[in-house]
Amino acid sequence: MRLRQDLYLLASGDLGFSWTHPADCNVYAVDTGAGLVVIDCGTGESIGEIIRNLGEHGYDAAAVGDILLTHLHADHSGGAAALREATGARIHMLDEAAEIFEQGDEAAISLQQARDAGFYDADYEWRACRADQRLRDGDRLHLGDCRFTVFHTPGHSRFDTCFLMERNHYPSVLISGDTVMHGGKISMLSTYDFQLQALAASIERLAGLAPDVLLPGHGQPVLSRAAKHVERASSIFRNLGVPANIG
Repeated sequence: MRLRQDLYLLASGDLGFSWTHPADCNVYAVDTGAGLVVIDCGTGESIGEIIRNLGEHGYDAAAVGDILLTHLHADHSGGAAALREATGARIHMLDEAAEIFEQGDEAAISLQQARDAGFYDADYEWRACRADQRLRDGDRLHLGDCRFTVFHTPGHSRFDTCFLMERNHYPSVLISGDTVMHGGKISMLSTYDFQLQALAASIERLAGLAPDVLLPGHGQPVLSRAAKHVERASSIFRNLGVPANIG
């Protein structure tokens, strides 16, 4: 699904467009002019569909040069190992998350709790995966014509990461993962590392970026006037409320 001249939606589960595996997050691709950057990878159950969807827009698997992960929950990272095998892409993730992923530490992402809740089948396997580049808050990646600034945004989980994408002659894009969604919604979980006040602080920080486009991990993308959606969540927090939950 083409969102903009350089942006594509490749997968989306039941919290989005009910297109690929029900538990998949939104998976995006950016054509940087020097190859594709894929944002998140879904559960791993839809890799074939992701590759086919790329093909419908004239890209083969080898066009994917880089993968950015917003966090480690399996609906976002579960396909990373398989997608790297299919494409040869480099994987970029937050430094604090990399060791967890390389060890395949399921407890650190509350995976058994998610299986027990029915988000994944009982035999679902989360494949460990190595990071090619470990990111820190404030880092900048220059990939093709695009500049990606890294924001560590804990709250939804301790590993959440957002990326501000800037490109000459294009509106700015906030890749928000599960930190903030369309309509200012958030994703609250009963997990050990969900922290509401940390999430509020992270969203307050993102509101200062005033992005034009919002690519959230679930739900519909915002293709213009995205700043008002982020500010809505921030304003609710500032006024002692809690934004609506996507679930």
